[in-house]
Amino acid sequence: MKLPEPYSPNGQLPWETETVIESAEEDLPEVSIVMPIYNAGAFLERSIRSLLMQDLNGVELILMDGGSTDNTSEIVTHYEQYFAHTTFEKDEGQSDAINRGFGKANSPILHWLNGDDIILPNALLDVRRAFRDHPNTHILVGDAYLTELDFAAIRHFQFSPEALKFEVLLDYASNHLIQPSVFFSREAWDHAGPLKKELHYAMDADLFLAMAAKYPLHHLPKDLSFSVYHEDCKTRHKRAESITELALVQASHGGFDQARKSLNILVDLFNQTHDAMTNAQTEVTSLQSGVGGSSSADKIAQAKLDAMRCEVEANLRLIIDRDLLESRPA
Repeated sequence: MKLPEPYSPNGQLPWETETVIESAEEDLPEVSIVMPIYNAGAFLERSIRSLLMQDLNGVELILMDGGSTDNTSEIVTHYEQYFAHTTFEKDEGQSDAINRGFGKANSPILHWLNGDDIILPNALLDVRRAFRDHPNTHILVGDAYLTELDFAAIRHFQFSPEALKFEVLLDYASNHLIQPSVFFSREAWDHAGPLKKELHYAMDADLFLAMAAKYPLHHLPKDLSFSVYHEDCKTRHKRAESITELALVQASHGGFDQARKSLNILVDLFNQTHDAMTNAQTEVTSLQSGVGGSSSADKIAQAKLDAMRCEVEANLRLIIDRDLLESRPA
């Protein structure tokens, strides 16, 4: 298949001219891919073009836009012919958009791809062949790269059967899956889904832990995706919130020790912030030598510090309370 002309020159992928798109066999199971997006115009075209670097026979593409106000709609219109469904309507967040998308899906294999991540060339063929050749597979986990915006590698994630066991994945902060390299059966989705709409950062962890508690995870030792890490990523911009939510998810699956370990990451962030603020206050005080009273900068720094301390203490109390409640005899 010849790729269409890009909407923008910046939307092209570096490997487009060198890639040969392989043909899909007729006996491969079909896959539905949901793209939940909102104001993704800066990254979306590359994600869409990565999907086009596959044989799309037997692939259902579903795009769910939550009411973007940037140029997302123009990009989608440029590629609309490749999508089975495109929906533009306000939703209750990413989890809700994914749930709605899967409600439209018709295939036995399900996947979602965020509007800034990349599926590697011909990866969908490897996934569909693995499900065909191992018919009892319900969750398939491929390898992946975490990359910068320019696709420079940050870390290469290569999994193993041991790393995909439920008890190992409970320590999700240290042993987590790379979501765009995870595919699952409709049966697994019906068992573990839908995503909880109140979760905005750790919904994938919650889903995959629920699946792993019932089904073995099958490892496909091939790189399937690039998970692109940039300044606008939710988990990078809202790191404290994502860690807190992950800890609550771990506790809900019985991983109380693992939840405390995750919260210790938050405590470390708190302590680093405390040290930074203390140093800043010391510098302000030295500049104010001979001048009485605290500056507005001191008050602002102290207010932020107090707010962060309250948040950490509240979340620690919540985990402890849940631990006591779950361990209480019936």
